[in-house]
Amino acid sequence: MSPISKSDLDQISMTIASAMSQGFAQLTQALAQPSQPSPKAATYRYRTPFLAKGQRASPSDLASKDQRILNAFTRKGFKNVVLRDRNDPSKPHTVKPFKLWLDSGRVVRKGSKSVLGLFHIDQTDALPAQASPKGKTKLTAVKG
Repeated sequence: MSPISKSDLDQISMTIASAMSQGFAQLTQALAQPSQPSPKAATYRYRTPFLAKGQRASPSDLASKDQRILNAFTRKGFKNVVLRDRNDPSKPHTVKPFKLWLDSGRVVRKGSKSVLGLFHIDQTDALPAQASPKGKTKLTAVKG
């Protein structure tokens, strides 16, 4: 292997220095441009961002959410879907979460699929009669 001449070594070092300065210029230019949002942020799961603590959703947002729930139950084939009235919760409704069905004396059937944690009345059955500790149902005598 022959030694490198001084002129060749100077030429190689000048080429490297030139390439490095061009690379730094490109890097500086890329950092100076405003960053674009990542594609993952654009495909976020939730349609609307979470609200800050203490804030309430606007009525139009709630109406669109209710409409999406109604559409989902309709796509699943449920008829007479009545959501809870936000202004008068005492009105009857046919869509409730699991625990409210239990409080109402009904149980959700095993394997039923929910829509945002809500079940339709057609997905529930009445709770069976209370069983005694030995597994037999309690019968009460009626005096007549």
